[in-house]
Amino acid sequence: MTDARPSDTMRALGVVQAEASILHQPTRPFDLPAEQETAKQVLDELFAAAARVGQAHPFAKGMGLAAPQIGIDRAAAIV
Repeated sequence: MTDARPSDTMRALGVVQAEASILHQPTRPFDLPAEQETAKQVLDELFAAAARVGQAHPFAKGMGLAAPQIGIDRAAAIV
């Protein structure tokens, strides 16, 4: 049995890879407070993705994840 490459593992967890066009495009900021609910949904998705990644890869020094890394073109990140 062959171990999966790290990029394949991340892709399976919903993290887009370097070749994805979304990573090379400007993000859209939120218009707060008008988009408060949308911003909360994006943050919920980021935390869920971080939990999935954390299950597969324990990061001793921490981890950050930006919305474009999970396919969302908004200016949001968690650390």
